[in-house]
Amino acid sequence: MASMLASMGKPTLHYFDVNGRGEVSKMVAAVGGVEIDVVEYPFEANGASASDKLKAGPMESAHTKAATAMGMEGCGLPIIVHGDLKINQSFACQNYLASIGPKYPKVTPQQKALDDMFMGYLEDIMGLAAGVILSEGDGALVPVFMSKTLTTLSKHIPASGFVHGLSTPTIADICVLVLTQALIPFGATLGDGAAETYGKFPEAVALGERTAAFPAIAKFLPTEDCCLKKPPRAARA
Repeated sequence: MASMLASMGKPTLHYFDVNGRGEVSKMVAAVGGVEIDVVEYPFEANGASASDKLKAGPMESAHTKAATAMGMEGCGLPIIVHGDLKINQSFACQNYLASIGPKYPKVTPQQKALDDMFMGYLEDIMGLAAGVILSEGDGALVPVFMSKTLTTLSKHIPASGFVHGLSTPTIADICVLVLTQALIPFGATLGDGAAETYGKFPEAVALGERTAAFPAIAKFLPTEDCCLKKPPRAARA
């Protein structure tokens, strides 16, 4: 498989210039030792949910034009292009990068199922919090749903090490890092209440910190491609 992947060149990840749904893919690639190219687009959207987007109607922006040019008209970001492969949707992108990463841990079906569960919880609250930013949703719901999310996930978080007890973090650990440290949409919507919300879940916060300290991720975080704690580029000093 290594020779086939080498012949395909580097995967290209297309995403906005914020954390959002793209950052997990970037960190999965970093952990797995997959060198990727990242193409960024200004953060523009016509809603957070499918319902919001359908009500707003089609939009024309840099990322929608790019998707059309790639033969993926109507597909949202993230998008990965790797050789002839063109995929979108967060789960597909994250799992693909994990599957081709030579350094990504070889997980059991049970461990992968747990990783997928963490991804699902991240997606659920990502949609809620993004709706506050994009669709004037109720910001008071974010700390409530974050607490619900972390209450469930904390049942699977160990006092030390990573979720699966491996020496390397997997998608589950990376999701917790994003849940506890990302500016967009979590820090931005929790605001001054972030410390109170996260203070109830020291195990999750500690896991996020351990994951951030893992060498491959620690190397990625200061790079230009990392948007974990950054606003859109237009708002950066």
